[in-house]
Amino acid sequence: MALVGLSSLYIFLKGEPFEDVIKEVQSEREGSQKPDIWEIVDEGHHSLTRKRVRMIQDLSSQGYTFTIHSPYSSTNIADLDSGRRRESLVKLKKSIESAAEAEAKALVLHPGLKARDKDQTMAERLNEESILTLYDYAESSGIVLALENMNPATQHFMTKPRDFEEFFERNKVRLKMVFDVGHAYIGSLVDEFISKLSDRFITVHFHDNKGDRDEHLGIGDGSIDWRGVTSQLIRLDFRGMYIVESVVKPYESVAKLKEMLEPF
Repeated sequence: MALVGLSSLYIFLKGEPFEDVIKEVQSEREGSQKPDIWEIVDEGHHSLTRKRVRMIQDLSSQGYTFTIHSPYSSTNIADLDSGRRRESLVKLKKSIESAAEAEAKALVLHPGLKARDKDQTMAERLNEESILTLYDYAESSGIVLALENMNPATQHFMTKPRDFEEFFERNKVRLKMVFDVGHAYIGSLVDEFISKLSDRFITVHFHDNKGDRDEHLGIGDGSIDWRGVTSQLIRLDFRGMYIVESVVKPYESVAKLKEMLEPF
C-alpha cells in the first residue's frame, strides 16, 4: 500500500518553531487530508537536537511514521575546500544518526554543488565519494539513504537521469532515490526519470510549478500533469512513499494526491 505524506517544509519556511511541527503532526484532520507519514526537515532552526529527536521518538511510539530530510542550505558534499566538505559530512552523519534514533523510514540527501569556474572533474569525484561515504554510514546505522534529483536550473550535480544511470553503473550499491517531480518538470525530464529509474525510487516528492522555476505550489496550481504522473507510477506498481512538498495548500494537496491514488 502506498503511503501519502507531507513534508514539514511549509512550517519551516514560515519561520515557525519546531514545536509547531509536533502540533501539526498530532492535529486532528479529516481522513482525506490526514498524512499517512511525515517528512521532517532537519535544517536551520528546525535542526534535530536530541530533545527534538526524543519528541519524534515519542510520536513514533504512538504509531506515527516519519522520514527525515537532511540539512541542505549550508552543506556541500562536493566542496573543493576539504575543511568545509568535512563539516558538511559531519553534519550529514549527525542527521543520519538522528534518523536512526527516530526510526525513520529513510533519509533524503541532496547531492553536492558544481565548482564555479574551477576544476569540475575534481568536484564531481568528491561528490561521488561523499555520497558513497554517507551511503556506507547510513547502512551501518540501519538507515535507508535516498538521493534526490535536483533542479537542473541550479548548480547541483545529479539533475538528469543519465547522471544517476552513470553513477549506478560505476558503483554497485543499493542506493535509493527520492524522485522530485517538480525538479524534473523544470527540465522536461519527468517521463524519462520514471521510465528509466523507477526501480530505484523509495520516495516521490510532489509539488507544483509552471515549468520555469521551483515554486513548491499546491498540487494543481502549476502546470504539471499530475494525473499522468500518478497513472505512470500506478502502472509501475510503485508502492513507496508519496510525499507532498507544497508550501501552499499542503493539506489540500494531500487530499488531491490521495484522490488520484484512490484506485491504487
